[in-house]
Amino acid sequence: MNQDPSANLISDESEHLFLSFCTFVMNLKGKKLSVQNVFVQVLQSEKLMGIMKEILNLDTDYELVKVFLEFDPSIAKSKYVTKYINSKK
Repeated sequence: MNQDPSANLISDESEHLFLSFCTFVMNLKGKKLSVQNVFVQVLQSEKLMGIMKEILNLDTDYELVKVFLEFDPSIAKSKYVTKYINSKK
């Protein structure tokens, strides 16, 4: 498969931006760094959601969730995330 050479650069830069955002959120909230913690913090805050969508050039909340799931598929099974989602029902 002939992949566009810029695709690797875009992928690497997107991952760097994602991880930098995660670090920012954990520094902001003063909590232990984990993708699950960042995910829940983002779901709880429209401001953080907007910042992340702007940084990663995402159009929808669905795309935002997809980024987290692609980075760490185990988020879907996290007790912490499940507890948060169940509390919103």
